Amino acid sequence: MNTKTLKGLVGVLALATAELVLSACNTTKATVDTMAKFTSSTSPGEWIDADGLIKKNQKARLFAAVAFENVEQDIARGNGEYLTSLGMLLDVSAEEEKEFKSRAQSSYPLLFAPERRTAESMLATLMSKK
Repeated sequence: MNTKTLKGLVGVLALATAELVLSACNTTKATVDTMAKFTSSTSPGEWIDADGLIKKNQKARLFAAVAFENVEQDIARGNGEYLTSLGMLLDVSAEEEKEFKSRAQSSYPLLFAPERRTAESMLATLMSKK
């Protein structure tokens, strides 16, 4: 087995472990479903680089999938550590942070509409408003 394959396998195992931990920690079905959709729609080479690290362009996707409900709560409030972290992963500058949070909060009904309540949809909408 080559090194890249082994690192990809380790990454997949880490994500599977994270899913189990999340499901064991009184996490709701929505978070588990979001994580399952994320991991089933990607292959390790798509989000892990040759060094076995999460690629920069995939970090926001992974974070949103794992912390979806916490991000949702922060967006509803218009502030919080999860929303701040998501902004950083989306390369929102310090000067744009306040506007980003305000825009996210005002977009809450669109971001979390029942028919499109996924991490992927939330990120696509947030990035389109950037």
